[in-house]
Amino acid sequence: MSPPVSRNRVAFGSSGFSWAECLCAVALIATLSMLALPSLELLAQRVRVDMTRDRWLSDLDLARSWSARVGAMSALSRRTGCPGLGDARDWRCGWQVIVVNSGEVLRDTPLRGDLSVVYSSSTGELRVAASGDPMSAGASLRIKPWRVEWVSLATTICLNIAGRVHWQSGEGCS
Repeated sequence: MSPPVSRNRVAFGSSGFSWAECLCAVALIATLSMLALPSLELLAQRVRVDMTRDRWLSDLDLARSWSARVGAMSALSRRTGCPGLGDARDWRCGWQVIVVNSGEVLRDTPLRGDLSVVYSSSTGELRVAASGDPMSAGASLRIKPWRVEWVSLATTICLNIAGRVHWQSGEGCS
């Protein structure tokens, strides 16, 4: 006796996708990803700016709390070991939280240099008094991408005369 023949058999090669359909799908995905690439690059730059701002604010909080707790001066000081640095306002290589009297490093925050980070004071540091108050009224730190078309991503950290700190979008304090 022979096995029963199934009437629901599918002919060989009629199931799945053909090579042409697969290539069209891959080409469509590649085209869509190329269109999305500039948006992803812009998003990556925005994240870099925001992370750098948040790291600087966190390090300022560390300096302020350490100074108030210990009763000694601390400072945020720019890192100087990177090639091609301009004047003391150029902080693109990062900064350190240091104890002013001993030079002890409380925290070291290196940056890759892929952002423009400019501190308004030419001293190269922001000192924090033993009371925990920043000693640089009217100072600011501007963070922005190097490319001109991304200038809208710039953010500025502003310190007022009362020691209050805030940040805002753009390249200046208001």
